[in-house]
Amino acid sequence: MITRHHIGLAFGSMLILYFPLVLANPFVLAAIATGVCTGVILPDIQMKKPRQFKALSIAWILIQIFKKTVLRLYLFLYRYILNMQHETEDKRLTHSLPGLFFLTGLIGSGILLLMWVCSVSPELYYPKIYLAGIIIGLLFHFVEDTCTKKGLFLFYPFNETYRISGSIRPCNMDDSRIRLFHLHLLVVIVAIILLYCTGFCPYYLKWPVSIAALVTCITLMMYHAEVRITCLPDPYKPVN
Repeated sequence: MITRHHIGLAFGSMLILYFPLVLANPFVLAAIATGVCTGVILPDIQMKKPRQFKALSIAWILIQIFKKTVLRLYLFLYRYILNMQHETEDKRLTHSLPGLFFLTGLIGSGILLLMWVCSVSPELYYPKIYLAGIIIGLLFHFVEDTCTKKGLFLFYPFNETYRISGSIRPCNMDDSRIRLFHLHLLVVIVAIILLYCTGFCPYYLKWPVSIAALVTCITLMMYHAEVRITCLPDPYKPVN
């Protein structure tokens, strides 16, 4: 999906999941939202620089920082430890399960390091929440991209045959399904607001309701996108 779709869907999903924090701790919610919106754009390392400075320019800058730091470490792992050569702009590096495990593992290690080194420092509470939000944003990105025609190469670079993909072409304006996904999220957010604010949902059920609502939205999105796993011909296997 394109950047604005990723951000819109991820932000809506985040509101559904963490809506109990709106009244309980809005500052934590803001830190999570910032992390989610950051994490959901980072895997798109192929993003081109906007011709004029606008909102998307901020996303492009964040991706460049990511490419010069985390992605270089990722490529170092493949080139010098696993002896595998890959192009820097190959988006399959960050659109695969190995890529997801590496990124979430690295960020998770950063959170654990902050908790260990500065466990009593209140100033680092929100940075830890922000990093956790990045992990959630990465997960949202992967789920959203499973709905697209290009999809994800599950085990790249170790295997290039297994792919999970849907039937959506994000740039096809005649396809209304992405707009429908946004509408699904909006309807659920309004329903949750009414449910919580009217007192029909007791506090101990707020988190289970939010989780169930998000799982339902994701399931409907993947169903309408016709998500499936396919096995492509091995490009390195000789043809008889």
